[in-house]
Amino acid sequence: MTQETGITIRPARQDEAPEILELLRIAMAVYAKNAGIGSLLDSQRETLDDMSRHILADHVLVAERNGHLVGTVRLVKGDHGIAYFSRFAVLPSHHLLGVGKLLYLEAEQYLQANSFTTIRLHTALANTQLVNFYTARGFDLIETKTTRGYPRGLFEKRLAKLQNQ
Repeated sequence: MTQETGITIRPARQDEAPEILELLRIAMAVYAKNAGIGSLLDSQRETLDDMSRHILADHVLVAERNGHLVGTVRLVKGDHGIAYFSRFAVLPSHHLLGVGKLLYLEAEQYLQANSFTTIRLHTALANTQLVNFYTARGFDLIETKTTRGYPRGLFEKRLAKLQNQ
């Protein structure tokens, strides 16, 4: 927990699936609006069963403040030391309070501690706030596609090895 914000970052629990799903729907609606995306995102189509499966199969982190979830991120384990950073969401009422920074920091520390070498993620290129967030943390744009109807970038970051590895 950080003293300044009172935010705790921790792994998600199964019983939190409904709250995480609602958090994602709220945050992703704002993300889509800010990026000019007129169609539903995959994250907005997920069901409670989908969310429960991801909590079991992937590493899902949540940000909690005053007993309520205010942010989340999903780390999907891929092949060859690559992890996919997905479903990164912070409630609009908690934007610019450091929640995203704390979630990202905890996610990167987890990946390094578990011998991942690379993080990849997609984001809408029109969402300059998120693009700037990722590039400030060392991500490089490696591919751009418009197959979903909007310019979407694939970003990648190589992780430094921890001293004890």
